[in-house]
Amino acid sequence: MRYARVPDELSSAPFTTAQARAAGVSRTALGSAPWRHVFRGVWAHVDVPEDRDFRLNAAALLLPPPAVLCGHTAAWIWGADVRRTDDLNVHVSFPLGGRVRARPGLRVCQETLAPNDTWRLRDVAITSPTRTAFDCLRLLRGTEGVVVADALTHLCRTTVTDLRAYFAAQHRLRNLRIGEALLDDVEPLAESPMESRVRLTLVAAGLPRPVAQFEVRTPAAVFVARVDLAYPELKIAIEYDGAWHWKQRREDDRRRDALRALGWTVLVFSADDIFGAPDRVIAQVSAARRRAGGAQVG
Repeated sequence: MRYARVPDELSSAPFTTAQARAAGVSRTALGSAPWRHVFRGVWAHVDVPEDRDFRLNAAALLLPPPAVLCGHTAAWIWGADVRRTDDLNVHVSFPLGGRVRARPGLRVCQETLAPNDTWRLRDVAITSPTRTAFDCLRLLRGTEGVVVADALTHLCRTTVTDLRAYFAAQHRLRNLRIGEALLDDVEPLAESPMESRVRLTLVAAGLPRPVAQFEVRTPAAVFVARVDLAYPELKIAIEYDGAWHWKQRREDDRRRDALRALGWTVLVFSADDIFGAPDRVIAQVSAARRRAGGAQVG
């Protein structure tokens, strides 16, 4: 497939819709190859590597002073991409008296930030990893804050111990008790946001918390597989199936066949299942637990 000409000024760094238009690339053209959508109104060529510098440059294109990157955007820059495709805004916080209006591509909040809550990376202000997880736990809807905390603790950007200490030291901030109550749900072993969402979907339905990243071995202690989530006592493995390439899918199929040969039930779910039919996910896991002798819902 031949791509349209790529202007030099758009080939190596993120850019805005306006910059693309100035370079001769229309908004319609940006919706196809070879471009990818980074934020609302920010794009990049598919070949530009996504490292921290790239993320900072992309966010800075929409960042007004004296904004501080926070929430999902800060988590993404710290290496935890927990963003949903339906929320590609830049999330920013402003100190008291410094707030600007939200606008397309920019989600705005106003929070009290202590000096050590704000770090600077290449002259861009961003909430610290611990403050990022703290804010997400108390401010995001449902279990999405736990998804962020899972990812940041898995990356060792912060720890559950650090978060408990941070919550204990705060006063008169919104939803403190709500966020603090979620700390017991954080799982640093979770290796992907969707794995976290599968676990949290089951727990929210009253099912026992499955074990994360469980290693299955033969009776002779030979390693067979490591599964995303498991009820080891019932020999039930639960896995999230992402959009892997063919080689990865074949390896997953062989690994799951080996588990079934040992008497394990292997349940595999996709993003469509978790976002579109969570009740079906719960029903399938509950049924598997009943068949294996476990209670449906605790």
